Amino acid sequence: MNSPSSLQRIKFSDVALGQRFFDPISAEYFVKKDDSTAAMVTGIGDGTVPDEFEADDIVGIDQ
Repeated sequence: MNSPSSLQRIKFSDVALGQRFFDPISAEYFVKKDDSTAAMVTGIGDGTVPDEFEADDIVGIDQ
């Protein structure tokens, strides 16, 4: 599955708290909860279950 085309690639550590981002590994959107976790908000995610991310993971944000 391809990622959406209008995304800017950045590190997870540069995503603002509460900001929505695209994870190319799972091909789903998440919202950053804190410095190491985010919650999936598309697909099977309802925004309540945290998932861990590394600070240097590359993710995408809408431009």
